[in-house]
Amino acid sequence: MKVEPPSRTENFRKLLKFVRPYAARLSGALGLTVMLAVLGMLPPLIVMYIVDEVIVSGRWEMLEIMVALLVAVPVLTAGLRVANALTLAYAAHRLILNVRLSMYSHVFRLAMSFHDEMGTGKIMSRMMGDVATVRQMVTMQVLRTVTDLISIVTALVICYGLNWKLALLMTILMPLYILNYRIFVGPIRTSRRRWRQKMDDVSVGLQERLSGVRLVKAYGREKREDRAFAEETRAGMDFAMQAETHRASARSGFWVVSGIRNTLIFCLGCYFVIQGEMTYGGVMAFLAYAMRVFEPILNLMNVGIQFEDMMVSVDRIYEILDHPVEIRDAPDAPDLPAVTGHVVFENVGFEYKAGEPVLEDICLDVQPGQMVALVGHTGCGKTTLTSLLMRYYDVTEGVIRVDGHDIQEVKVRSLRRQVGQVLQDSVLFDATLRENLCYGRSDAPERDVIDAARVGEIHEFAIRTRDGYDTRVGDDGIKLSVGEKQRLSIARAVLTHPGILILDEATSSLDSLSEALIQKAMASVLKGRTSFVIAHRLSTVLAADLIVVMDQGKIVERGTHDVLMRIPHGIYRRLVDQQFGDVESGIAEV
Repeated sequence: MKVEPPSRTENFRKLLKFVRPYAARLSGALGLTVMLAVLGMLPPLIVMYIVDEVIVSGRWEMLEIMVALLVAVPVLTAGLRVANALTLAYAAHRLILNVRLSMYSHVFRLAMSFHDEMGTGKIMSRMMGDVATVRQMVTMQVLRTVTDLISIVTALVICYGLNWKLALLMTILMPLYILNYRIFVGPIRTSRRRWRQKMDDVSVGLQERLSGVRLVKAYGREKREDRAFAEETRAGMDFAMQAETHRASARSGFWVVSGIRNTLIFCLGCYFVIQGEMTYGGVMAFLAYAMRVFEPILNLMNVGIQFEDMMVSVDRIYEILDHPVEIRDAPDAPDLPAVTGHVVFENVGFEYKAGEPVLEDICLDVQPGQMVALVGHTGCGKTTLTSLLMRYYDVTEGVIRVDGHDIQEVKVRSLRRQVGQVLQDSVLFDATLRENLCYGRSDAPERDVIDAARVGEIHEFAIRTRDGYDTRVGDDGIKLSVGEKQRLSIARAVLTHPGILILDEATSSLDSLSEALIQKAMASVLKGRTSFVIAHRLSTVLAADLIVVMDQGKIVERGTHDVLMRIPHGIYRRLVDQQFGDVESGIAEV
């Protein structure tokens, strides 16, 4: 579902809702910022007084007081800076925490189509990098901008008090800074956006390579991946250097204008001293306050560039937060009652992309307790069909009913709690065997945990390890073999006592002995429980109550193994022939 992107103003307004809870703290920080800005204006005035009144006029009795003030101002400023930094740090870290929590919660409510399209790398890039960019801008840079504006206004007022002619000259030159900024901000914005997009791609590639480190090592492709990563990173660096080139040019323009300004002020200041309109201390103070105007303007230019960066990040954050939750509970949707397992697909059609059907007119009536095998060539729609039953996606046409309930009219969570699923690619967390087993049922008693582990043929492995069920499996189960991971996944699904069980190539990574043991154990588990078994290894589905053959998103054959084998030139018969060489020998072998 394509969503019209909101305006930058709207995104920024929505971002402020995360800032509002900390308005009081930020107001306190703003007050401290104003005090710091005022204190920063005092040293040039004190120096002017020392030069004109103490040194020139000989009022040496005031020297100790003035020196004490010069020491006291930075000490007081340091204390205020510490208080300001701590206040801002708390607000900043709470802000980043709340934005990330909101994104994290929202991501898991989004349909699988969103995850398929965006991918893990880009989601992580937005949740980590972009949120950090926003935190820096919204907290630190906003208050710094306030400080700079106060400094500019205060310094200008003091400059006009010291000599209005020099101040007027400085004011006349100020539009040159704005012109310089306008010339370079466009190219900077464009190159920075391109750099961010390129680093997004780098993050995706990095995530893929790190997750596939075993494959890289197995094929000895370390150097190739080094080169590929270096090329992608260098491409990003090119855009980054373009941005820095424009930024450096803008800064150079600022320094050129400032050099001209300082030269004019110094020369005219000396002339006014000769004419008796200013003192030497006054000229020194004026130059100091002129810098108090220049430095904040340079800071504001940098803030303007960073603001562009932040708005890119805000747009990317709201690509996630504004993405609609497509799979949601209907209003007043009830919980799905305990299921017997009667599943009906009524004229079901589905499209990932409009106009490109993946499933067409699927009609299937599965009785409670039946074992249904879904077979067919890769890409024919088997996994998609079971994904629709789990409501990872919603059907484009037709309806799916469980025990007579339209699954779109009951609570999603209550449906998924009663459907167990074991995927071909086992997903494990960096936790203990027990924690992974109990992921879907955290309150499971020890006896149930052991029984499920026995079914998954993982119990013997667990008791052989030093820490038993408290053994940590490592990141994504790295300490386990592929077969052990898959058996653990089977046990995890069994532990939830699902009314419906989906096995998507669940035994594909098991050796013949482990598969035989699990098939025997699963026989009692599947008895009386509706199950959908997706398998390319046809020896695992011969005992199915119903074999459904799919081709190009349609059901083309259905029946038991014996029935399907009697169809001349049937697809199922051809699949058996391809696996076992010829039909008769295939039947004998299986």
